[in-house]
Amino acid sequence: MPNKKIKLLVVDDEKDICSFVKLLFKKEGFLVYSALSGSEAIAVVKKVKPDIVLLDIHMKKGMDGIQILREIEEINPQSRCLMVTWDSSQAKMKEAKHLGAVSYLTKPLTVSQLLKVVNRVVAVRKRGK
Repeated sequence: MPNKKIKLLVVDDEKDICSFVKLLFKKEGFLVYSALSGSEAIAVVKKVKPDIVLLDIHMKKGMDGIQILREIEEINPQSRCLMVTWDSSQAKMKEAKHLGAVSYLTKPLTVSQLLKVVNRVVAVRKRGK
């Protein structure tokens, strides 16, 4: 059976972070999409149904990451959401986990941290199928 490429969506209002993560995971063989706002993220989720979403909690305009997570869970509950934040506040992370987030990463993001967490989610998805 051919290996289906994993679809990954990066949602962050910082263009540099989206570009960095997109480039990193394209090199790893993922199909990578990005969104700079909540409304853009929702449109991408509806269109491509990503397997994994890297989602910033603190968006500067429009919906925050928690609101986006709620929408994603309704539209495509199969997506595995990994929350990204600079804030180590446990309240937001607890809320995100309650809403279905599978993990979280703290900024600044590192290549090894990103690869480790995303590959762990990929491995769990493959075992679950």
